[in-house]
Amino acid sequence: MKLLLVMLMLISSFSTIAKPCDNLNQLSGLLGKWQSVQAHSTLQEQWHRVSDNTFEGSGETYTDQWQHNESLSLFNMPEGIYYLANVAHNPLPVAFKLTSCEGALAVFENHDHNFPNKIEYHFIDSEHIRVAVSGQDSQGFEIKFTRINETNIEDE
Repeated sequence: MKLLLVMLMLISSFSTIAKPCDNLNQLSGLLGKWQSVQAHSTLQEQWHRVSDNTFEGSGETYTDQWQHNESLSLFNMPEGIYYLANVAHNPLPVAFKLTSCEGALAVFENHDHNFPNKIEYHFIDSEHIRVAVSGQDSQGFEIKFTRINETNIEDE
């Protein structure tokens, strides 16, 4: 009987972890400022809560020769949670639907878009995330971000 009780507790705890995200609170680990320093560029992404149903963000890439900006949003709608990316080379924003949200992984997909088709946020811990951007034919890249705070930004 004790073994059955322990097994039921384990199963219920795993089912809690594997629940799909049904609100943005489950993605609140994304809020804040993030940075990735690479060989020839610095990438920053920042997110803030606008309401219970909306997070707004931005992404910037800095190199010696250029700067690239994009506007990002997360919306909780009746049909699900959507990631909206507004980048200069697309005439309209591109929407990606949250298709999986288990444990420390959130997956957004849009198979009708040319590239990317999938954006994955891996929450490594409270200070690190890895973003995997992928498309068809093994196209893609990963960015490892570290959380930064205002004092880190001022020190640079």
